[in-house]
Amino acid sequence: MLKTAGNRLSYIQSKLLKDFGHDVAAFGANLIVYDPQFNLLFNFDGGKFISDYESASAFAKHVLDCVSDRIQTFGKFEQILCANLMAGKRIDAVLVLDCGQAMQADTDKGQIKVSRYMQQILKMFIATFGETHKNQQQMELVSNELSQTYEELMLLYKMSTNMKVTQSDSSYLQMACDNLTELVNVEGIAIFLEKRVNDTKNLVLTAGTGLIAIDHKHSNMHEILLERLLAELRSGCDALLDSEVDAPFKYEWFGRVKNIIAVPLHGKDRIIGMMVATNRLDKTDFDSIDVKLFNSVANECAVFIENESLFRELKELLIGSLKALTSSIDAKDQYTRGHSERVAFVSKWIAERYAQITGEMTAEQTQKIYLAGLLHDIGKIGVPESVLGKQGKLTEAEYEQMKAHPAIGAGILSEIRQMVDVVPGVLCHHEWYNGKGYPRGLGGDDIPLAGKIVMIADSFDAMTSKRTYREALGVEAAIREIEKGLGGQFDPEIGSIFINSDVDKLWEILQGGRIENYSSDNFSEYGTIAIGALLR
Repeated sequence: MLKTAGNRLSYIQSKLLKDFGHDVAAFGANLIVYDPQFNLLFNFDGGKFISDYESASAFAKHVLDCVSDRIQTFGKFEQILCANLMAGKRIDAVLVLDCGQAMQADTDKGQIKVSRYMQQILKMFIATFGETHKNQQQMELVSNELSQTYEELMLLYKMSTNMKVTQSDSSYLQMACDNLTELVNVEGIAIFLEKRVNDTKNLVLTAGTGLIAIDHKHSNMHEILLERLLAELRSGCDALLDSEVDAPFKYEWFGRVKNIIAVPLHGKDRIIGMMVATNRLDKTDFDSIDVKLFNSVANECAVFIENESLFRELKELLIGSLKALTSSIDAKDQYTRGHSERVAFVSKWIAERYAQITGEMTAEQTQKIYLAGLLHDIGKIGVPESVLGKQGKLTEAEYEQMKAHPAIGAGILSEIRQMVDVVPGVLCHHEWYNGKGYPRGLGGDDIPLAGKIVMIADSFDAMTSKRTYREALGVEAAIREIEKGLGGQFDPEIGSIFINSDVDKLWEILQGGRIENYSSDNFSEYGTIAIGALLR
């Protein structure tokens, strides 16, 4: 294989091309790959004949002009196949597959038949290349959303930890406005508080950044804005949102308002102020994500003013996001709904009993194992739904795609520094004690403790749940399978601890759908507590 130009393809795309090139070369065909500027990227030589590179380049230029991934054929026997490799609407490379004399049959008809066979192979490869691009985009989107959520949570956490009794309202609220503008690109943000002036309650501009676009010539505009916000809240909305993007303004605004958001500052039993922002600069309107973020910041400000802590809401936001993410992945397959939360619960169950018997695990480690159980299948976001929901046995290629999900999940979470102790459980929950698992083939003590625990929890829930390819096993049958796998698939010590625990009680909790009401430690709040272990 000759590589002659800088490769702008991703690692995964390059690997796909290399594997495909080796495969077709094994048939005696030549594969030539150009970039869109006609630099030669790869040349896979089948060793049977020499391709005409001048003609190949001409064919590639012709195909590139078509801006399509449709396969075009050239030559007397249609033995030269050309196509663009596209990522969305962008052309990443141009393929020239030269079957040449290596595919020569006794008759012209036979040659054309062979070429059509190769055309089908090329067509499947182009589809795989495009699907890989979509999966990469989806993984990048998930990773970016998690990172953005984490940055938002860190803002709230910073606000919580920076609360000082000696700090003035205005300085703390100003810090909130300044930090919020680093995440949300707007013309201006302001916080109005209800304060008593000359025995009269008035809304007073207490802090702000930038310029609010509402008309300040109307002396009562702030009171009008608050009345409109209260009306929206009474109608069941979480905020006042108004713009003319999809419809005319709901309210009449004086000034330069293009779009506006207002959220309340809730006191113990009343609304004590509001946060307002106008004119989003990087998109056409405020959205539901902005509503959640603004409300969270406003609540933190209200906590400072009312001297209460909203740190719990910060943690609930993150665990809610993680549960929503895992639930969306579980929902891809009707038979795995609720799987991630059950695995998290069983992982916590095993970890607690391991801690009781060995005394070698802290409460914080147990909490991180719970999170590893919750997030163990997050990497399935990168596995095609056709594979996840397939009825019947997976092909070898499909199984390889499925086996990639632990590494994909670990890669997503590794972008968040606070998830470093959760990653091993996610990465290694399919590693077998005897070294026959994946993705790294680890064995024995080389497997992290979290991976061993999540492996058993995942296997137990999988065996006792109905799947597309089989009925669910009873709890006793599942326990027998785990006993058989001790020393093979499962760690003998961890497996024995699980088997010897009160599995009947565990099963009763799982079957009754009473996980959130598990009374041992108010489990409904456990996810929030576990998130706290990451933020300490």
